[in-house]
Amino acid sequence: MKNSDNIAHITFIGSGISTSFTLLKLFNLIENDAYFNHKVIINVIDKSSEFNTGIPYGNRSGFSTLLITSLRNFLPEPELSEFILWLNNNKNYLLSAFKKEGGILSQKWLEDHKEQIHNNAWEDLFIPRRFFGSYIDNKIKNTIQSLENQKRIEVNFLKGEAIDVLKEHHIYHITLNSGLKIKTNKLVLSVGSLPVNNLWGDKDFIEKDNFMLVNRPYDPELNSTLKKIKAYLGKTKNREKNVLIVGANASALEMLYKLNDTNTNEVSPNKFVFLSTQGKAPDAKINEKGKEEFIPINLYKLKSEQRLTAKAIAEATFKDIKRSERINLGAASTVETISAAFGNLLANLDEKELQEFACLYGNEIGKKQRCAGLHYSNTIEDLIQKNKFEHVAGRFHDLLLDENNTYFLQYLDTKTNKVKKYKTPFHLVINCMGGMRLTQDCTPKLIRNLINKGYGTPNNSEIGFHVNKSLEVMENFHVMGPLLAGNVINGNPIWHVEHCGRIIWISQILSEIIYKDISNKKLNAIEQKIDKNNATLVALTNKKDWDDTIKDIKNYDFYHTYDYHALSVQENETPVLFKYTEDNFTVAFPLILRNIPGTKYKDATSVYGYVGPIFKGNPDFDNSNFVKEFTKYFNDNNIICAFSRLNPYITHQNNILEGFGKLILQGKIVNIDLDLCPDEQKSDYRKRLKTYINKARKECSIKTSNSIEDLHKFIDLYYENMDRVNAKEFYYFNRNYFENIIKSNEFETTILLVSPNNSEEVIGASMFIASNSILHYHLSGTAEEFVHLNPTKLLIDEMRIMANKKGYNSFNLGGGLGGADNDSLFHFKSSFSKDFKDFKLWTFIANEEVYNELVLKKGMTKEPNYFPLYRYVDDLNVNLCDS
Repeated sequence: MKNSDNIAHITFIGSGISTSFTLLKLFNLIENDAYFNHKVIINVIDKSSEFNTGIPYGNRSGFSTLLITSLRNFLPEPELSEFILWLNNNKNYLLSAFKKEGGILSQKWLEDHKEQIHNNAWEDLFIPRRFFGSYIDNKIKNTIQSLENQKRIEVNFLKGEAIDVLKEHHIYHITLNSGLKIKTNKLVLSVGSLPVNNLWGDKDFIEKDNFMLVNRPYDPELNSTLKKIKAYLGKTKNREKNVLIVGANASALEMLYKLNDTNTNEVSPNKFVFLSTQGKAPDAKINEKGKEEFIPINLYKLKSEQRLTAKAIAEATFKDIKRSERINLGAASTVETISAAFGNLLANLDEKELQEFACLYGNEIGKKQRCAGLHYSNTIEDLIQKNKFEHVAGRFHDLLLDENNTYFLQYLDTKTNKVKKYKTPFHLVINCMGGMRLTQDCTPKLIRNLINKGYGTPNNSEIGFHVNKSLEVMENFHVMGPLLAGNVINGNPIWHVEHCGRIIWISQILSEIIYKDISNKKLNAIEQKIDKNNATLVALTNKKDWDDTIKDIKNYDFYHTYDYHALSVQENETPVLFKYTEDNFTVAFPLILRNIPGTKYKDATSVYGYVGPIFKGNPDFDNSNFVKEFTKYFNDNNIICAFSRLNPYITHQNNILEGFGKLILQGKIVNIDLDLCPDEQKSDYRKRLKTYINKARKECSIKTSNSIEDLHKFIDLYYENMDRVNAKEFYYFNRNYFENIIKSNEFETTILLVSPNNSEEVIGASMFIASNSILHYHLSGTAEEFVHLNPTKLLIDEMRIMANKKGYNSFNLGGGLGGADNDSLFHFKSSFSKDFKDFKLWTFIANEEVYNELVLKKGMTKEPNYFPLYRYVDDLNVNLCDS
């Protein structure tokens, strides 16, 4: 992208065919409007380096995977005819790539359809998916080149994973995992289906001597997964090899097909087993006579009903599907008839009932109507004849390791609803289950952040966001693709938005909405400009103004609140929030002003914790006027210097303070990334830590403080702990400090207490404080005689579990003593995580002459690592952390 500070008209997150068709429809509208005379700036963000195709139609699925349906049923007109025309002109190189990558099954496909391919009779073929991906990629690139040459559009393709979105003043700020920030007026979330849940273990790929598990076969791409599998099978070719594929969807069929699409010299597994709830693979064979004669009588009975409901239509559909199964008529023979019957009835439902059908019933019906091509069903039949295939009806429960170091499947049997163990071991397990739910903890970071901020609300389908008639979750924030499941769009209930025809239809709707906005010039790419004549600096000391300021900025920690500053000050100290504004930019910097005894001067310091400036606006602003105004205020009010501990979680504090005093790297703090799923968080624990925690959980119980008595038990333990480690006086906070912390409504304080089982004695307690999305481990205490039970380790782990449920993003355990990262305290904290963040200090001298005089008066003959030097005493707490 040319300049990340530019504000685009539209940004798409995700670059699959949902985005591609929306762009093509939008480009067509722009191209055909002779009066459209301004350039539209468009960003497309994708975590893959491959754009326009998504996973199913690009390199990540390879060149030899086939459509699950015929081309005729895959693409509607006029796109079908356009694609076939392109295919006729490009088939030679496409077929060559297909043949090169494929094996014996791919060769058979070419031989079986040789005549149709020669005659360009593509409509009834289940063609390689990559053919369509190449077409759509070519079409997008050619259209963009044409319109960019006309200066009508500018399209920027950005590789990176979007992890957060923030809306400020009608502008959306998108954060990528690289740290790059993108600004846009209009945003389209088009990331495709949610990723699959891990079946077993916490890694995408597990390989042992006689066992391999693939949790995500398409990550990073299918071909690399297949290469690993074939290398593993070849390495152990003299051993028994049984393959378990969990699921019976399109991915499962594809994995089975590709594992058998081998070369003649490659090792073939001994047996393949599917595990799925229904115990049936998608149907492929059409019974023409049965198809013609089948009547969905239960659905037809509803035609005369005056008051129809979604539930009644769904129940009738299930009855007709069950009836067809009893007469051995598969989905391939009945899907058109049954779908048409319930589709006609849906026209009689009101919007509420349509929504219910879309959320609760559409996908459940779809699971019972799955169809596939003969190439897939023939693979299964061939394996059955060789006694190499079985389909088990059940749900995955666990993998059990026996004394021979082999893994056995434990599953919940569908028929008996009992947990069973499969008779033979498995050596290769492939996860082809369905995708995650939006309500799960382990959804991608971007999705979790959107939900936690209230930017998107999952509907009752749990796989889609609720949108309005403009396909928005909020103003100018649209959703496209599979995450639209569970909505009613233009009177039609939508539950499966992976069907290409449905994507094309919705893309037309969304492109017209976007086009209407940009053609009315509601959105214009602008550049922020700063008028320094409007700059102001004020010192706020009252609670209302202070609270209003930080809440307007939003991105603050509990250390920045008025309440925390008020409870932290000593006699002759004043909490002040310095508020600097410059047009649309605001900096808020909380400090404590202190009198310097025996002088007319003051200095400024920060509260105990992680503070520093917070801001709203462009962090790359020219801070020269901010520095000038701040320095002037200090000199005008006899404030000679300032010190602040900075906050590792507030981004861009370095930018705000650049060239303003000194920034000092003091050490590291330990962070637990709560955006990771809970299992991934715990996998970072040291092995010995896990042992300690497990032991403590068996021997102790935990409670949350809910009384003043509990608070004082915590305080007593905290003081006992400080006595034991000979802590400096600085750390002995008075009892009012603790009592006022728990009274504040500006942040959430949690005190956890631990007792041995069968005892009410509190042997350990910890205080945790949170605001916005950040949780901090604040203070703790342990009874000396119970240190061996590791109560603090247990309480931190318990708070981590609670924090995940509350939706926090980060858990700060802090650093070593005084911010050090090489002492025993840091070693203890780092046993929980290896995610370290820089902890920095800031010092600033406004009046060097007076500062130096005070240092000389103090009689300092050397410079200890302390600030300000004139306050140095030998027994003060830590280096560079002033009193």
